[in-house]
Amino acid sequence: MFVLVGACILLFSSPEDIFSSQMVIDVSKDHKTSYEMLVTTVLDFRKTGELSRLPTNIGGLESRDLSITDSEASMGALVKRMYSNENTSILFLLMSSRNMSEFHNLEICYSGSWNITDKEVIEIKTGKPGESGYNSIHVNKFIVQKSGLEMIVLHWFMWDGGLMRNDKNFMLIQVGVPVDTTQEDANEKAEGFVKDFFMKLYKPVQKSKAIGEQMIDGFGIIGGFIDLLLIVVPLLMIFNSYIIKK
Repeated sequence: MFVLVGACILLFSSPEDIFSSQMVIDVSKDHKTSYEMLVTTVLDFRKTGELSRLPTNIGGLESRDLSITDSEASMGALVKRMYSNENTSILFLLMSSRNMSEFHNLEICYSGSWNITDKEVIEIKTGKPGESGYNSIHVNKFIVQKSGLEMIVLHWFMWDGGLMRNDKNFMLIQVGVPVDTTQEDANEKAEGFVKDFFMKLYKPVQKSKAIGEQMIDGFGIIGGFIDLLLIVVPLLMIFNSYIIKK
């Protein structure tokens, strides 16, 4: 059975799914969505030491590191920064599930002390076709309020490239912008920062055909026979074992 499952995974996956060291970006922590992207990164987010290489200037905003509270540390916070200039302040937070002892769904986290007034998945245009390698990205958007304060929060999840996606290997990036004047202005600042972040740190990767399909394309009938053999042999092993037990 394990051999059969392994053969199916191999044949129906692209080489990038199994052998890549890239990262997957998506808007859901729990399941794959149509917004999933496979990317390479200019630094290895999986290594804590690499995070010091996060750009200190993004979109013309200079950063300063902020102290991480005990509560934030227990939720996996690794980087907490304020990117700002005289007109804009953007809170940047990166969390890792590998360091989390306490983490809740973001809706639960914010609903504890904030009121979530709106939530949606939004598309952010990254530029003209060909400039960045992809035309748009998708992130989650929350509008939250508390005691007269209002904030736009954009966030997304990242995983190591490959097949497995679970609660033990994801990262979360949040960008928060206070609504000082209008929601439109804060939203424009938040989306602009995320666009600049993506353009500076991510490069898209196009998935190739599934390995089984590539075998047929490359070797024709022989490739198809190999694909079939990889499925049939473990099936025969399973049924043979069943017959012997009978």
